Amino acid sequence: MRHIRASISLLLLLLSLKSFSQTDSSFLKKAVTLSNKQLTDKPAEKVYLHLDKPFYNITDTIWFKVYTVAGPDHQLSDISGVVHVELINAKDSVARRINLKLTNGVAWGDFVLPGNYKAGSYRLRAYTNWMRNPGLAAMFDQRLQVNGRVAFGLNQSQAQPPAENKPDVQFFAEGGSFINGLRSKIAVKAVGQDGLGRNIKGSIVDSDGNEVAEFETTHLGMGLFALMPQPGKTYKAKITTDGAIPFTVDLPKANDEGFTMTVNNRLADSVAIKITASSKTFGSKQHSYYYLVGQSAGKVYYTTSFKLEDAGYSFKIEKKRFPSGIAQFTLLGADAEPLNERIAFIRTNDTLKLKLNIAAQKFSSRKEVSVVTEAVNNANKPVIGAFSVSVINESRIPYDQNAESTILNNLLLTSDLKGNIEQPNYYFNNVTDKTESDLDMLMLTQGYRGFEWRKTLSEKQEQPSFKAENSLSLAGALQTPGGKPIPNGKVTLMGNREAFFADTTADMNGDFKFEDVDVSDTSHLLVQARKQNDGKNVTIFVKQPDYPKVEQLSGIITKWQQPSITELLASSLQQKKDSIKNGVVLQEVVVKDKKPFKPNQFNGDNSYQQRAVNMTKLRGYNDSSLKDGLYMVEPLAHIDISASNKDILNGNGIIIVDGAATDASMLSTYKVSEIESVSLIWQPPIIESKHPLIYITTKRYAGTDTTVLKEVNIRSTKTNKSSYKGYSAGKLGPQPDQIIMGEKLTGCIKLSDCLRNKVFGVLFDVNGNPTNSRNSKKMAVILNGAILDGSALDNVSAADVYSVEVLRGASYAATIGSEFPGGALAITTKQGESSYVTGSSSSSGVITYPFKGFYKARTFYSPKYTAANINTNIPDYRTTIFWEPNIVTNADGEASFSYFNADTRGIYRVTIEGIDANGNLGRQVYRYKVE
Repeated sequence: MRHIRASISLLLLLLSLKSFSQTDSSFLKKAVTLSNKQLTDKPAEKVYLHLDKPFYNITDTIWFKVYTVAGPDHQLSDISGVVHVELINAKDSVARRINLKLTNGVAWGDFVLPGNYKAGSYRLRAYTNWMRNPGLAAMFDQRLQVNGRVAFGLNQSQAQPPAENKPDVQFFAEGGSFINGLRSKIAVKAVGQDGLGRNIKGSIVDSDGNEVAEFETTHLGMGLFALMPQPGKTYKAKITTDGAIPFTVDLPKANDEGFTMTVNNRLADSVAIKITASSKTFGSKQHSYYYLVGQSAGKVYYTTSFKLEDAGYSFKIEKKRFPSGIAQFTLLGADAEPLNERIAFIRTNDTLKLKLNIAAQKFSSRKEVSVVTEAVNNANKPVIGAFSVSVINESRIPYDQNAESTILNNLLLTSDLKGNIEQPNYYFNNVTDKTESDLDMLMLTQGYRGFEWRKTLSEKQEQPSFKAENSLSLAGALQTPGGKPIPNGKVTLMGNREAFFADTTADMNGDFKFEDVDVSDTSHLLVQARKQNDGKNVTIFVKQPDYPKVEQLSGIITKWQQPSITELLASSLQQKKDSIKNGVVLQEVVVKDKKPFKPNQFNGDNSYQQRAVNMTKLRGYNDSSLKDGLYMVEPLAHIDISASNKDILNGNGIIIVDGAATDASMLSTYKVSEIESVSLIWQPPIIESKHPLIYITTKRYAGTDTTVLKEVNIRSTKTNKSSYKGYSAGKLGPQPDQIIMGEKLTGCIKLSDCLRNKVFGVLFDVNGNPTNSRNSKKMAVILNGAILDGSALDNVSAADVYSVEVLRGASYAATIGSEFPGGALAITTKQGESSYVTGSSSSSGVITYPFKGFYKARTFYSPKYTAANINTNIPDYRTTIFWEPNIVTNADGEASFSYFNADTRGIYRVTIEGIDANGNLGRQVYRYKVE
């Protein structure tokens, strides 16, 4: 019997090979040639930012390292020399923007979150000018949470009406085609109004009312089922989900012609692909040639062709052909038209192996920690690479390990997919059969962003709209006082701070441009121009930088989400378990889970009792640990009211610190002086444990450890906030001191004359330059967001002004810059944007222009404790313990660094990320306990 089966298998193999005996290779050669040409002519760049930590508070600094890579091998890019990084607020406005100089594809920088910023959802966006060619989706764009707070004791049952709570449900046939008579794998994805996956279940019924399949989502709103559509029938899904009335969704209409493509990516060493033609297609297209192409990041790694002699064909493609990341398999017809497409995530052994060597010891506060890192490739050979390291007290930072963006999940996964990817690190944290299955569902439901065969095979290739920036530039135009262009004018650019000098000649239209403007941010540059005959009667206009617009992140809300306590406790406790399981821990940390709360625990029926701890009494023990302080002043925090043998301060209870669940042992790691408030919340009798939940807010989290600013009396013109479109609309910071609408500015020739009797606390000299009367310091003019010298004020026509905002407060210094200590007059024109501005009110041929140059990153301060200062009374409550963006391994693959622990106890996490000279990526996490 075994020999008969072997003979049948051999016969089938020979028949399959026969169909490949005559192939047309000209198309495949053309496809590979055009694909390689595109990689050469228009190589794709990607930017990734390694952040020091996943969560921030107001007054924190966001430290980051920029990695810019190019091509399918993720080698550090030499295409661009400039990267732009933006901090974007919840209203999709750029709060701050810095330019960084790329050196061998890397750079680093920082953003301070001033005390006047508001808590909520922020974004970090980073891009090169070259990356603007494929569109906004190609940019690095990551959401951050700043001071997000969970509201305890509030009514949690504020559900939306069911009709408005219906999720968006879509169905995707594998390979893209839904064919009558052919069995297909169908993926379903349900997304709620918050942009996150929703659990649903349902059934598929045909047009005759027969139930033909059932389905249920199994991971983040995604699920799978199989279906064989029949000719003449249509199909609907009957769906049920929590919080919405049952509803129906139409499935895509099935076609009579076409192919199905099935991909099995669960094999260890290969990808199995099966292509099946419908009976109608086989009858009409028999003997025609078809082509299967596999590519990753635009580079072709596999091709084959076949002649349609049988209805079905199967292929096995070795995974080692491809690099780690998303591979796209496309079936194309003889006319080069893509027919079916399927993406699959392939893991190969090509990532770096990083090791962090820390001598085993008992770690204590203010103790020096010395680390040696080793980096080797998949052949265990040492590599030279660029890396960045962060050390944080993980116990004090709310985080979701599955939601973190890392160099691996970003460059290998999310940067190549369309839309929001929920919990991207879930697929890399701990790879199991389930995570692999869930990742394949993601491939079936998420659009592939990076490559389109139609564009690649087109004879007419699109030319890039945006050029790669090798450096910063300054462009402008020369005009006569009457507004006529000045051809062939001589222009000189000078900067005193860096002794910068350059000159150029305007073209026939009076336009000029300086390249390689290598100055720091913000530099005041002197621009001088003369006519061809050395005439000085020249007006100089400077072209404003063209930055891309900001759009809301696709499929994701921008408001801070307040999770229910059930979600909070379940996720936080599980994260700690995962951290201990997956990390390297020198000493055991036990996290004691509790029975989860019921979702309706705060339903307004007074089933919970809440008590605020007397902070006046508690602060009498400022130098004590929080555990000892509570033991002394609050008996109800530890009295055993359930007659068991343990109390909450010794481990029998639940502790919430700054919105994150932790175990009771962490109470001894906090000092009373760090604490803003403590509340005790008792669970209802239906829950077994009678111990109170202890909810703690630290001063850092509450924002009360910052310096309180003096009171500022704000005088302003009342405006309709919903319709106001001025400079401050959607911006961060306090309200302007005064707002003057444009319709009030009448009866004057110069704008400064219009403002003299209308603004408070601002003086104007004879040339119209504004000065802050409070400190007699000069003020800037912010014209549609561009920061200019005060002399630019009278170059703006009062008739064009929509609004003028008076910004005199010290809190605006971070936005305006130290060059203008008096603040600014922010002018928004009616047209909203201005391509050219001038920094002078005269036609003298000289202006001073505040140029936004390269940002000089600050150095992370890391204290060094010696025998002389280790016992200082100055508290050290850092959450980011150490940050070093410039770690470079030597020829032996080694690098070393050291730092000192803070006063805070808990689990410290050391994270290293980076890339070697060949584009191999690496990440490693190490954990230890500070007691």
